[in-house]
Amino acid sequence: MPSSLTWADVDPAAHPFTDAAVARCAPAGDPCPETSWTDAMTAGLVAHHGPWVAGWRWARDEGEIGGGPITAWCCPEHSVTTPAETLARVDAAVREWRAWVERLAVEFDRHPLAGLTGQEWAHAARSATTALIALVVDSTTAGDAWYRHCAQVLTWYLTRWGVNSVAAGQWVEEAIGGRFGSWIEPAPSVLLDVAGRLSDSGP
Repeated sequence: MPSSLTWADVDPAAHPFTDAAVARCAPAGDPCPETSWTDAMTAGLVAHHGPWVAGWRWARDEGEIGGGPITAWCCPEHSVTTPAETLARVDAAVREWRAWVERLAVEFDRHPLAGLTGQEWAHAARSATTALIALVVDSTTAGDAWYRHCAQVLTWYLTRWGVNSVAAGQWVEEAIGGRFGSWIEPAPSVLLDVAGRLSDSGP
């Protein structure tokens, strides 16, 4: 499941990508509107590209795997049509997911934490948290279960800069503290509160 992916799994610097090679990765036979087909499609893509590609069907709102940033793919019932159209949608979704993690990598690098402590670390983390939450809200339109991916992205950011993954997950969970909900864009005051709580967790 894409919700279990770590930054090491998806970091574009560690996983080169040029061609989605969807046709070569597809299961035998014509696509069918069932989860078993998309599971097999995912298995083929992961075998070819590595685990990062598993996010290709993490759709916005209530898709096959809801709460993600993907618009090119919804679910087998709506996205599986003719073989050519279906594989084109898979290709578009793979590229959309790749573009998303590359965008995150750029944003992470804009807010480095390496070598920082105390107030410097807190300031950088607060700025990054505010920017990243806004980015996830925009990408997911704060739809169904968007906050799960938001928590993952914040954890990815911290681990990107050397925070232990267990500690990073705990800090993020405590900072969010149930303040985010489906179909609700966080108020600026809530966003700032979460950013402040997370920035207070560091060294």
